[in-house]
Amino acid sequence: MKNAAASRQDALLDLSTRIAEAESESEVCHAVVDGLRGEALGYDFVAVLLVDQATGDRVLMASTGWKEAPAGLRIRPGQGLSERPLLDGRIHYTPRVTEETRYLPTRNEGSEVDVPLLANRALVGVLVVESNRPDAFDEADFKILTAAANQAGMAIGRARLLRAERARADEQEALRATMADLVGRRDLATVLQAVLERAMRLLAVSHGELAIYHAEADELEIVASHNMGRKDTTGTRMKLGEGAMGHAARTREPLLIPNYREWSGRSTQYATVEFTAVMVAPLLIGENLVGAMAFMDKNPARRFGDEDLRLLNLFAPQAAIAIENARLFTAAQHQRKYFQELVDNNPVAIVTLDEHHNVVSCNPAFEQLYGYSEADVRGKNLDDLITTDATRLEAVRYTEQALDERPVKVISQRRHRSGAMVDVEVLGVPVIVGGKRLGLMALYHDITPLLKARRAAEEASQAKSHFLASVSHELRTPLNAIIGYSELLKEEIEDLGVGQLGADLSRIEASGRLLLALINDILDLSKIEAGKMEIHCEDFALEPLLDQVRSTVGPLVERRANRLVLEGAPAAGSMHTDRTKVMQMLLNLLSNASKFTESGTITLSVRRYGDNGADTVQFQVRDTGIGMTPEQMGRLFQAFSQAEASTASRYGGTGLGLAITRHFSRLMGGDVQVESTPGAGSTFTLTLPAVVRVAATDPVGGH
Repeated sequence: MKNAAASRQDALLDLSTRIAEAESESEVCHAVVDGLRGEALGYDFVAVLLVDQATGDRVLMASTGWKEAPAGLRIRPGQGLSERPLLDGRIHYTPRVTEETRYLPTRNEGSEVDVPLLANRALVGVLVVESNRPDAFDEADFKILTAAANQAGMAIGRARLLRAERARADEQEALRATMADLVGRRDLATVLQAVLERAMRLLAVSHGELAIYHAEADELEIVASHNMGRKDTTGTRMKLGEGAMGHAARTREPLLIPNYREWSGRSTQYATVEFTAVMVAPLLIGENLVGAMAFMDKNPARRFGDEDLRLLNLFAPQAAIAIENARLFTAAQHQRKYFQELVDNNPVAIVTLDEHHNVVSCNPAFEQLYGYSEADVRGKNLDDLITTDATRLEAVRYTEQALDERPVKVISQRRHRSGAMVDVEVLGVPVIVGGKRLGLMALYHDITPLLKARRAAEEASQAKSHFLASVSHELRTPLNAIIGYSELLKEEIEDLGVGQLGADLSRIEASGRLLLALINDILDLSKIEAGKMEIHCEDFALEPLLDQVRSTVGPLVERRANRLVLEGAPAAGSMHTDRTKVMQMLLNLLSNASKFTESGTITLSVRRYGDNGADTVQFQVRDTGIGMTPEQMGRLFQAFSQAEASTASRYGGTGLGLAITRHFSRLMGGDVQVESTPGAGSTFTLTLPAVVRVAATDPVGGH
């Protein structure tokens, strides 16, 4: 038979084996108590108590030798003999427990050994061994129990590390599965609710809220909530800094609140909430705020700690990315739908092509304009469908131009499905996404009604011009006769000695000449509008022309007590242009100045200057008359229009002279401009090239 020492040695080896094979804390604790309670070692009572880090209580994990031991027995700090090793890290022996003030009356009235348990150099619990007899333990027992405690401490440390690794692996797998699920979702509302539910499951809480940040309003909006009481908080808005989520969003830091009802930053919108502990975290992508989350639990004893915060910090960045992705996707969908609605409801025909000129899509207006459905044209070459042999090369050239990132805007014709030709304005622009050319968009505006209206207007204008020209010619003949007979009668009256009738004949002659001038203006205007005005170029000196102008306009100037001043005539040189029209323009300008100036000065100046090797002659007519406002100048060169109605009634005139002057000047390669100040007079500047490069009798189109 084995002696007692050998049996104890075998028992210790068996104890070591059991401890080494144990995987969890509970298995280690039971291996220790079962091994020490064995027959070879023979201890009456063995227990392992581990410290609850949250409360400091010693919790009974395993025991043997006391059937009445309460399950989950907790011993508070400051009570019991077993606390002493936790205070100094040493083994403590009590020969007679009843003589110690710390003693808690239990099953034992003998002796007790309390050995500290160290795991990873931290005191984690106590090995308690009792004997029913006083003074029952010796040095050999102390060595056995110390060795057992050391092995148990190492095993507990190993089990905790293993549990932590498994927990982290489980967390990572849970996070991976969560993110895989969230990333697979695209609808924002679905993602928001899923993020909240996943976070609540990960943190094992019963209540939660999720808010997104609206940068334009600088506020949070609750978009998902769970079990937040009788009031649905969805839609609640908070400024940054308001309440727990507002505080976390503003500081960009998580927040743990032990008692929300006593927290000074509590929002008035949550005055009736009865939760105790609250944990809040911002949702960030880098430094950019996406939103915030808040979590509570129905258990009033629940407290959030570092482990909860660690889990939340792992989850929050991934959740922020999932939310932002869903927001971007939803925004892109809305934008795509918006633009699709614009295209579908646009009255202009729109078609998109790929780089091979094949149709990708078209809108209803395209279907209506060309008679094809989208199914008919998708995937087919556009030019095969809507061009003819005569227009195909042009259409292909425009398509290539648009694909080459050179926008196209032209007026052309395209073929309807029936074969009829359609007048269209074509606009082509490239479609470029992310710097890559994907195709082009072509827009076709049906201008058939516009062209018909334009042709009708042109025909009406030509008919009007022909009518005016015809009527003018018919009126000029009798008017010339009236003027001629008036002159003859004046001469005969003077010979007969009845000069008192001369004044009446002069009025008849003047009225006839005025009417003839009006008819000539109308005839000129009709020629301009019909595009049949001709320029007859000739060489002439300017000084004689200006003298003739002064002589012709002199009586009109003097009629209103004005003075005419001519400047620069000797140095003006000569011109090669239409002499008659130059003279007519100057007379129109001087006549206009004389009409609106009384007892003032009218100045006609001329100067010549070179510009890029071509001489230019500038005529200026300045007066000291009534002047004009900017609004009046805006209507100045319109046919049959004067500055305003009151001007026409007071000063007379048809408003044709200035309109014809501008037309003539532009036909001859020049222009006429005006500057004026009300009450201070006006200055008209006529600029003409000294040499007009148009062959004699060549017509110059007006429109």
